[in-house]
Amino acid sequence: MKKRVIGGAVMLLVSSLLVYLCPRQTPDDVLVRMQGILNELEEMYDGDMILIRSYNAEPDSLDSEGVKWIRREMREAGLNIVSLSCSEYSCLSVYDIDRGLVIFGDYMYYKYDSDSMTEEIIVDSVEKAIEENTDVHYAFCERTEVEYWFYCENNH
Repeated sequence: MKKRVIGGAVMLLVSSLLVYLCPRQTPDDVLVRMQGILNELEEMYDGDMILIRSYNAEPDSLDSEGVKWIRREMREAGLNIVSLSCSEYSCLSVYDIDRGLVIFGDYMYYKYDSDSMTEEIIVDSVEKAIEENTDVHYAFCERTEVEYWFYCENNH
């Protein structure tokens, strides 16, 4: 029993350290890759939400070559899931950052919003906003250098 408790404590410390050491933003070339992925998603879009993971893609009718290309780009960019949905007025595309087996920590993602309206609170620095946050739940985004693109984190 003692070994389990010690093992659990060590696991918690190691995963907390990994979360702390993980970079909050990926390199700028990822934005270029994501724009390429967005272009491909827009070509495939037929009115239904698109969701692509490493192991499946929805809807089933998506172009298989396009999905293969997107998955290759996702791996290169360190992304886990990409999605696209559009309304009559705007399009929203989300790019989850792959953090491996990290269980604890924030949900980190990039977001393209064609009308620049996000549900999250837009801040100058996500990292600083999290440090200063006193709320139990939060969702912050900061603008990237590319119009309509945001880097976001939330804890729910």
